[in-house]
Amino acid sequence: MAMMTSRERVLKVIEGKIPDRVPLYAFSIDPKFVKELGNGDPFKTFDLLGLDSFPIRVQCWCQGIPLLASLRMDIPKDMMTGGGAFGGWHGIDEFGRIWERGSYIGGDLKTEEDLEKYIPPLRLEERTDPRIVKLMKEKYEDKARCLNFHSGPFGLTIESMGFENFFLTFHDNLDFVLEVIKRRTEWFIKVSNYVIELGADYVVMGDDVAYKGKTFISPQKFDELIIPFYKKIVDELKAPVFWHSDGYITPLLEGAIKVGIKGVQALEPTAGVDLGEVKKNYGDKLVLVGNVDCVYVLCQTDLELVRKEVRRCMDQAKEGGGYMLSESNSLHAGCNIEAVLEMYRYAKEIGQY
Repeated sequence: MAMMTSRERVLKVIEGKIPDRVPLYAFSIDPKFVKELGNGDPFKTFDLLGLDSFPIRVQCWCQGIPLLASLRMDIPKDMMTGGGAFGGWHGIDEFGRIWERGSYIGGDLKTEEDLEKYIPPLRLEERTDPRIVKLMKEKYEDKARCLNFHSGPFGLTIESMGFENFFLTFHDNLDFVLEVIKRRTEWFIKVSNYVIELGADYVVMGDDVAYKGKTFISPQKFDELIIPFYKKIVDELKAPVFWHSDGYITPLLEGAIKVGIKGVQALEPTAGVDLGEVKKNYGDKLVLVGNVDCVYVLCQTDLELVRKEVRRCMDQAKEGGGYMLSESNSLHAGCNIEAVLEMYRYAKEIGQY
């Protein structure tokens, strides 16, 4: 098979066809990778890792401080903003999430009055500067462009309200919870479509819905109450929608398929997701992305163990296409850089079709 560009490779998988090799993806990368590998340039970092998809980011604010650090990539100074990846966040953000020294600690959205207070403005060109996307497209025109957007409506509602308050309110005042999710859904759609118009090939909706071993709410309630919001997102977005969630999401996949979710990312093995089982049952209906253990395997220095993990994922999901290799959550600060580099290097070596 002739060698494809990264963008051709990813689009081929999304189309349900077999590419020249398994594409490589990452949902989120800790700033230490950007600092140590790319000298502050995230796109150089993505390129050094060998990723086939480059993320287009969306900015969020906490008391005027942006969530995401500026993207260097030779960007003119007038495009730069301050802050860092969660660095400096201290207070309440535009959704009602409470932060302390960069860590999420709870939610402030408790009442209908609070909901009116925490209506995030669109601020589309501030959230995603079109000039930065243009630079990325020009410099890396052969790469697929993905909107990695960790602001899905269900997870964002839980964080806005705080976990304990969310579950109590879910039981006592479900209509209020659904109104919050509805507004978060509408906001997500508007922001996402703006980025799609800038050039995103597909969207990965980050929406965490599960613990290790079980889902936040029952699969029945999820299908009844949450899946309709996913359907609205799929129907109104102008690009294919993938779904990222940590935890044990296997019982929720049928519903996601029914409403047109194109793929699912993370597939966390330490949470109980069996990649081979998911491939057998849903591999013809979903693009599967992830499953490389980032809790232990990518956090240690034995590179043979990394290669063994990559081989396992390839053996379970590569056949017939429909798979992109990635970490099972994010490339977080605890990941060993050499282990991550070896994961992607070895995946290229054995991922050919």
